[in-house]
Amino acid sequence: MPRRGDVIGLGLFVVFCVVFPLVAPGSLVNVGVYAMIYAIAATGLSLLMGLAGQVSLGHAAFFAIGAYAQAILVTRYDLYGVLAAVVAVVIAMVVALLVGIPLLRLRGHYLALATLGLGIIVTVLATESEFTGGTSGIYGIGKPEFNSRTYDSPQEFFWLLTPFVVVAVLLARNVVQSRIGRALGAVNDSEVAAETLGVDTFRLRLQVFVLSAAYAAVSGIFFAHWLAVVNPNTANFPLSVKFLLMAVLGGLGTVWGAVIGAFGVEFLDEGMRELIPVLVPGAVGEVQLIGFGVVLVVIVVFLPGGLHQAWRMVLARVRRPSGDVSEGRAEATEDDSPVMVREGRPVAGSVLLEVRGLTKQFGGVTAVDDVTLDVRAGEILALIGPNGAGKTTCFNMVSGVLAPTSGTVKLNGVRTDGRKPHIFAQLRATRTFQNLQVFRSATVLGNVMVGRHLRARSGLLRGMLVLPARAEERAVADAAYEVVRLVGLEGERHRPAGELPFGRQRLMELARALAVEPDLLLLDEPMAGLSSSERRALARLLRRLRAGGMGIVLVEHDVEAVLALADRVAVLDDGRLIALGSPEEIRTDPAVVAAYLGVDEDDTAARTAARELAAQVEET
Repeated sequence: MPRRGDVIGLGLFVVFCVVFPLVAPGSLVNVGVYAMIYAIAATGLSLLMGLAGQVSLGHAAFFAIGAYAQAILVTRYDLYGVLAAVVAVVIAMVVALLVGIPLLRLRGHYLALATLGLGIIVTVLATESEFTGGTSGIYGIGKPEFNSRTYDSPQEFFWLLTPFVVVAVLLARNVVQSRIGRALGAVNDSEVAAETLGVDTFRLRLQVFVLSAAYAAVSGIFFAHWLAVVNPNTANFPLSVKFLLMAVLGGLGTVWGAVIGAFGVEFLDEGMRELIPVLVPGAVGEVQLIGFGVVLVVIVVFLPGGLHQAWRMVLARVRRPSGDVSEGRAEATEDDSPVMVREGRPVAGSVLLEVRGLTKQFGGVTAVDDVTLDVRAGEILALIGPNGAGKTTCFNMVSGVLAPTSGTVKLNGVRTDGRKPHIFAQLRATRTFQNLQVFRSATVLGNVMVGRHLRARSGLLRGMLVLPARAEERAVADAAYEVVRLVGLEGERHRPAGELPFGRQRLMELARALAVEPDLLLLDEPMAGLSSSERRALARLLRRLRAGGMGIVLVEHDVEAVLALADRVAVLDDGRLIALGSPEEIRTDPAVVAAYLGVDEDDTAARTAARELAAQVEET
């Protein structure tokens, strides 16, 4: 969201918070207090689901932990309320950290079920433990007191909550627009692509999980003071469903949407309390829960982006088209000078990548069989072969996307086989993909800025506070712009990445990889979908990168283009390395001609050479 929109939204919300308690009936203000309390927890859940992509069906567990911890500390240990709140939040964050380490290794519905189980566990513990008061809970919790003033009326409590909700929203907004938020948005679009750019997805998801638990704990603390009693219902499943509905109704990942969703759900809840007994005489809470479920299904089916999506649709209809959103395509430079030269890069000719005996089996099928080769700094090594020869599988093993069955991979002398792709990127190597992996939620420049993830250092805390990270963010944007300009996408840098033509998306993916400032670059069919002029420009750029000392491994089906560009060529056939040499040697190699380029039936010399080579490989 633009900063101007933030200021306007913040101003409108503050005005609403000041005026609402003055003009609304007391019953509605009371509902508004609950909406404000729950908005804090819903904002944290919106970050967890919309930003980190983790579905939680047990978020009320952390709400209950914060509420119970606060209640115990202030009633039994007479701890000062503010200090007790800090301790309660820390307790919730520690619990989230301990349970998040195993839980966040799960994906999809497995994680959702695991978090549901967490909520059930907390509910059972609160019910059965005498320390938590059993089914009766803990009562006698006093109203908050500041500056000799007790906030015991709905109006005053509403106003007390206002600055906390505003701060919670602003901090969440800062996270969304920070280096961490940018990386997590990329993870949601393509986890494997984000990892190959150096994003440690597990670590970031764990951080946001802990942060969302802190939000829920703060919400639980206010709930305990407002209701003056905490019981096992604070951890039950219906409350988790309510938090989920608030986040989805407002729009996942949109922090203001969570606040709007909280008010919407609370007023909907109040309406259902009055309407359902009229429609279904004798109806109880379970029927109301069904009503929430129906609303949630309708939103997911017809408005998956929540109210935020509806608002954007309205704006799109109101605003007139302003013509071409791009600023014109920048012409590719004809310069042949070296680019991306980096101080400290391995000297030309030194070995960057060592692959030894690389093998990958899928069940009884051997996709890659005992491949051994080196890649040097300042060279372009082409990897060619028929479809199904194992080229992309080799790339996946080298980059950490797949673990090899056997064999080793060393990058700059460090073994990387079987390790995660972000380790590969940390050692200054990255890749592009045969099937495009575009971060569709970001612009072209935003995609390339993700490639600068390892070149920046601001974490979650600095991102939330903004000011310490502002200079770094400007440097990241400037460096990303230079790479975008290098590939000729300068005029389209503000376009949504998903709107680019296929060939331009290829160039954007290359720019994103170059933003890592790699010493080793793996390109999987980078010329696919490019026009003839774009192919020539890309070939020139690759030569300039090679002149700058970068090592490049290129998979490409355009054999003539590869042979004209590469310094050395490796040929795979049926998962085996059948030839490795200069382009001139590969052109005339009978085994390559037989296996890859095809030969006439009468060309017995080439066919015999291929059979003899295969027999030699079998003997070794």
